[in-house]
Amino acid sequence: MELCDFVESLYGSNSFSSAFQLLEKSTNSLGFEGVLYTYIPKAMVDHAMQPVYQVSDAYSPEYLDHYASARFDRYDPLIRAVSGGEDKPINWWGSTCSRYMDDEKESFEVIATSRNYGINNGVTLPLMSSARGISGASFISREKNGAFNLLLEERLEQLTLRTRLFHSMVTANAQFSGQFIQPLIKSLSDTEKRFLMGLAVGKSPAQIAAELNRTEKYLEQVMLKIRRKLSGVAQDEAPTLNRNQILYYAGLLNILEFSDLH
Repeated sequence: MELCDFVESLYGSNSFSSAFQLLEKSTNSLGFEGVLYTYIPKAMVDHAMQPVYQVSDAYSPEYLDHYASARFDRYDPLIRAVSGGEDKPINWWGSTCSRYMDDEKESFEVIATSRNYGINNGVTLPLMSSARGISGASFISREKNGAFNLLLEERLEQLTLRTRLFHSMVTANAQFSGQFIQPLIKSLSDTEKRFLMGLAVGKSPAQIAAELNRTEKYLEQVMLKIRRKLSGVAQDEAPTLNRNQILYYAGLLNILEFSDLH
């Protein structure tokens, strides 16, 4: 797929799935066999929630199940590298990835296990590490080292450009990025969701309290619980996020658009 065709089709996409299918098709045309993309909002990073991934069929479902059940995301050197501010492509078996393993058995196992499922090589493109969260895309191949290194040499620049265009579209479109916040939304109680939804549309605590048949004092405790939950701290610890930051997250997480309480 030529770049101009990719761009035209990408910006004509009306859903995240159709945009991702274009990235997958473009990835395959460049010689890579599969793509995994994730965007992890900052609140989910702080709360150590399991990330949401969009992945092509070329990734072994068994490997992904293994990854999820073992909670490899807690030890993944690639996630650590992106979170640590690495901005260059990361070869799974290269020095940058090794540096973030910290001689930790579980961290090494994340990468080593991939080969048990037919993934001989992979490269991760860091896409974002900011106050909004972290994001990256990983591309895999069954090719051995020599052929894979040649593929990177010839096609990495094109792959990076197309992936960054896709990522820019995702982060700019709340409907596209919304699916990556589902674990966070599910962690909130119905009352917490309704409270945030009310604040997001400019209602006062008094108005929300009346709608919920609760007192404003009760909602103060709800806000405190939300702050602790999104700060990723225990319920007896001081939250690191203040009320204004919670309002920011309410917008960022798109509570109004993606809550099941419509």
